[in-house]
Amino acid sequence: MAKTFRDWDIEQLMMFPPSVEDFVPQGHVAHFVRDTVSEALDLSAIVDCYSEERGYPPYHPVMMTALLLYAYCQGIYASRRIAKACRERVDFMAVTGIQRPDFRTISDFRNRHLAALREMFVQVLQLCQKAGLVKLGHVALDGTKVKANASKHKAMSYGRMNKAEAELEAIVSGWFKQAHAADVREDQEHGDLSEEQLPDWVRDKQRRLEKIREARARLQAEARAQEPVPKKGEDNKSGGPGRPRKNEPGTPKESAQSNFTDPESRIMKSHDGFIQGYNAQAAVDADSQVIVAQMLTNNASDTQQLRSMVAQIKHNTGRQAK
Repeated sequence: MAKTFRDWDIEQLMMFPPSVEDFVPQGHVAHFVRDTVSEALDLSAIVDCYSEERGYPPYHPVMMTALLLYAYCQGIYASRRIAKACRERVDFMAVTGIQRPDFRTISDFRNRHLAALREMFVQVLQLCQKAGLVKLGHVALDGTKVKANASKHKAMSYGRMNKAEAELEAIVSGWFKQAHAADVREDQEHGDLSEEQLPDWVRDKQRRLEKIREARARLQAEARAQEPVPKKGEDNKSGGPGRPRKNEPGTPKESAQSNFTDPESRIMKSHDGFIQGYNAQAAVDADSQVIVAQMLTNNASDTQQLRSMVAQIKHNTGRQAK
């Protein structure tokens, strides 16, 4: 006797449940995030921005906020991946009510309300306090290196910048001389040589030269800002007893680097080796694992962030860890 199986017909028409709350089981984090954002958070700073009555109605800002928060809880940060999840994942449909904002709408919403979305961290933390989740008896602080959206191979040291600038200036100068000579020969046929008519290989070198000059100027400004003010009767030309300075006051070290793609990022050592990135800091309540303070810095040292993190704990919670 043949075994009877359940019917499997991929062409069978199906209907969604009558309520989006039935898309995922009760107690699912999608319900928790959606209800918390819509009922417990003060989103007036975001909602009040929409005062224009004309035009096609936009997506509800509370729904968009809940969508972003839920996506981040799931480890999904890219706008295109969030938009794809809205089309394909029922847990995201339970948050959006089957609405499908495209990736550009999601990205523009985040960029427009970035400051207000950051303030939500404090609101959520206050909710955790009211629920008794934040004890502040024992708080653990740590940092982790996160990759920037830039390659470490797009960084250049200050010493290399000085050398490369001179080389590029010579190359570009030679090309302009060639272009001028060609212009003189072909002036009757082609007219005056304009900037738009320059070959791509000339413009690319020009752009790289401009990038190098901008990066060098940033490093010089940082070096001047970090230069200590000499005490009365002292100068800042020496590097300490028996240690002459290797660089002039207010000038960067030869090894100081700047990245052309993301100038604020720095090369840092991580468990995966050296990366172009940032140092993300988090302070966590040991009892509940709730994050009570967080920050992002381009300083690779965790020790130097302790004072700022401790101050932020008190600012966010109104009291200090024991």
